[in-house]
Amino acid sequence: MKTKEILLNEARLNVQKAREAIVQEIQMTEKTIERYRQPDPDQSSRLVKMKILAHFNERFDQLHHLFPSPFFFRGDITSSEGKEQTIHFAKFPLIEKGIFSWTSPAARLRFADLGPVSYPLPDNPDWSGILTRKDQFMIAGGEIRFMTSETPGEGRTLVYQEQLSRRKTDFMLPEIIARMERAQDDVIRADWKGSFLISGPAGSGKTTLAFHRIAFLLQSPETAQHFSNENIIVFVQDESTKQYFSRLLPELGIHTVTVTTFAAWAFERLEIHKATFIRRQNGTDASVDTYEYHKMLALQEAPSLPITKDHFGSLREVYKKFFSTDDFTQFEKQKLNNEFDRFDISLLLNNSLKRKGTFKKEEEYFLRKKEFEVIRKKRLVPLSYSFIVVDEVQNYLPEQISILRSCIQSETQAMLYVGDLRQQVLFGTLKKWEDVGESFAEGRKIELDKVYRSTKHILHYIQSLGYTMEIPEELREGTSVVEETHADATSEINRIQTLAQEQDEKMQTGVIGFSESYLEPFKKELSSIPNLHVLTVGQAQGVEFDRVFLVGINKDLFIPSSEQNEIYQKDLATIRKDLLYVALTRAMDELYVFGTCNLAKI
Repeated sequence: MKTKEILLNEARLNVQKAREAIVQEIQMTEKTIERYRQPDPDQSSRLVKMKILAHFNERFDQLHHLFPSPFFFRGDITSSEGKEQTIHFAKFPLIEKGIFSWTSPAARLRFADLGPVSYPLPDNPDWSGILTRKDQFMIAGGEIRFMTSETPGEGRTLVYQEQLSRRKTDFMLPEIIARMERAQDDVIRADWKGSFLISGPAGSGKTTLAFHRIAFLLQSPETAQHFSNENIIVFVQDESTKQYFSRLLPELGIHTVTVTTFAAWAFERLEIHKATFIRRQNGTDASVDTYEYHKMLALQEAPSLPITKDHFGSLREVYKKFFSTDDFTQFEKQKLNNEFDRFDISLLLNNSLKRKGTFKKEEEYFLRKKEFEVIRKKRLVPLSYSFIVVDEVQNYLPEQISILRSCIQSETQAMLYVGDLRQQVLFGTLKKWEDVGESFAEGRKIELDKVYRSTKHILHYIQSLGYTMEIPEELREGTSVVEETHADATSEINRIQTLAQEQDEKMQTGVIGFSESYLEPFKKELSSIPNLHVLTVGQAQGVEFDRVFLVGINKDLFIPSSEQNEIYQKDLATIRKDLLYVALTRAMDELYVFGTCNLAKI
């Protein structure tokens, strides 16, 4: 058997050769792009050139993403005819070097045991043969960071493992493809038609799996005919999440897919300009609880609004049946600031849908006239998508989900929901899929039960507070959770300032509280500390930090409002418990809990 040193050196040479081949292809692609960029007076051939140019621009981008990590798997196979072959799998293909895309049918070999194997071929009999070697890699910046090799009789051997930092940046999204389990790969490759649910607790990898599902549908030869970048839309929670997704998706070859928020999408449908969307920032303000409860009652009654461009006037007519004097005071403040919340836009969208039957979008098309003249024109067409992804679905009202489902193409019916309905952090959100007429066929409802984001100490602490979760054995232990009693916000701020002086400047720190007003002095006094972010729990949902300070804990924190409705009170109790869970699970490495009492006593 070859020594580990020999195996590693051979692998490093393969990486070098692959990178040299990638550089050569980049240079050839650049020349092709430059040639097709030359102006062409013939409008007819110009359109053809534009399509060709788009193809090579996409390939150019793929090659640049491939260069730092040319492959993550090597397999030695012998066909049933006795032909021996070495193949590699990567984010994108480089066929002349035996590197194939992770979306190809053959890529399933990386989950197979050594010995007889087979995989399906499009319109051909299955390929069959013998898998005689498997090497797994993690490669970053052209350097092998991790390598294992498996051969008959020797089992799986750890060839090399670099000391990896705990920083998330060392585990870039594309590398997760290499570490994916077979069950997760099954999710990604599931049949393209119909709804799909990926559920699980914070830190279980739901969103990562959703990203790869999008990439597979767009890139796999079996599914690409049904989907395109232009008719896929991804809904995220806020602008910061939108920017985060928009940076990561190109790493998987996903370009020009629309990533947006429900509010921004709604404003476009409703032709609302220069307005602000109010995303509730906490769940512990009694007056906001009551205000939202009364709006929810109005939305559930589903009235028809007057046909007018005065959106606030229309909403006022609906709300007057349910509002108190205090409610109207808050509503008038909204109107003054031109602000809409999730109940407002849902009412307006529902009304628009009732009147028009469908939403419309403007589409450009080309009309060929005599003598090959081509002119560009516009028309209104029904708004429909081949694939809709809804991230953090537990934050959506049932009415919002129904609105989105009205825009899915009947051919695909491909809705992908990502989230956990057990994490209800906003009032009136979806509780049962039956409420929106949604169901999931066998194998299309996947629950990820392991939490990989946080350390064992943090997860055991969360368990001690009554939350259920599965803790993987392979997680690092980490440091103990620190609970400290502080008299007020000033004392908490002073303690954070002291601890910040001892921390690594690259460490991302989150200071999380339940009230905007309580957090104001934290924003002021801690603004000069690098990489420190002050957020409410609502703002922090979907993000993570190396270190988290949960501040403002007190025994009155989760006392609900005076509203007497029993269902309402029960919902609030659930929401506040889930808000706490969201806050605690933002921490990856260190967690501090500050307040006038310990959490266990609340």
